[in-house]
Amino acid sequence: MGSDARHRAPAGRRKAVRPRRRRRPRLAGAALAAGATLAAVAVGSLSPALIGEHEDDPSAAAAVRAPRPAPAEPGEPGAREREREVDERLLSGTLSRSATRATSGTANRVPDWLAGCRRTPQTSDSPNGQIPTDDLCALPDGFLLRGDAAAAWSRLATAYERRFGTEVCMTDGYRDLASQQRLAAVKPGLAARPGTSNHGWGVAVDLCGGVERFDTEEHQWLSANAGAFGWVNPGWAQAHGSRPEPWHWEYVGTP
Repeated sequence: MGSDARHRAPAGRRKAVRPRRRRRPRLAGAALAAGATLAAVAVGSLSPALIGEHEDDPSAAAAVRAPRPAPAEPGEPGAREREREVDERLLSGTLSRSATRATSGTANRVPDWLAGCRRTPQTSDSPNGQIPTDDLCALPDGFLLRGDAAAAWSRLATAYERRFGTEVCMTDGYRDLASQQRLAAVKPGLAARPGTSNHGWGVAVDLCGGVERFDTEEHQWLSANAGAFGWVNPGWAQAHGSRPEPWHWEYVGTP
């Protein structure tokens, strides 16, 4: 008890205890400082990767390489606007690259008219000119072809349109037996004997729009490119063949 008495101040001389003041948190300044730091880190870390990965995309590279405003000091007027500008530039560069990726791969999309057709290589057990409709594929212009021939024709027609800016012109496709008989009666010696024509197998077309003449650019382009799609102007139908028909093309299958 003696030690307590020595360290205990007299009652009359005790100091009054002052309440401690609470420090106000500087949230606004800290938040702005953190935002400016994150923006600077994002710009510094993303720019080299984006430029290196998309060197062949001028718009993306320009968006990333464009001069950026200097980061503002926390609390400085316009700090948030500058950070928003940095974010918008990065976002615009990302969207320009995403648009290219989103449309890539659509070049080989199967057209709607071909989607329900049997496109695998096939043969028919049915007689010439008597192929069931279910084994044939209707082209947009109304002519019919065997499914695999139609699929190859679709690719060739797309390449033709890309080259000339217009759809390839067609006057005939699959012919049933009755149609071939009528044609043979009208053009004796010119039309194939009924039951033997490749039109009756659904693998032959007759074309127009310039292709029906040997000396046109359209016919020359087809002669040089159609074989890659499985279509040819057969030897007998060529200029020095036994019966020249520049308009007649047949599907022989892709290499």
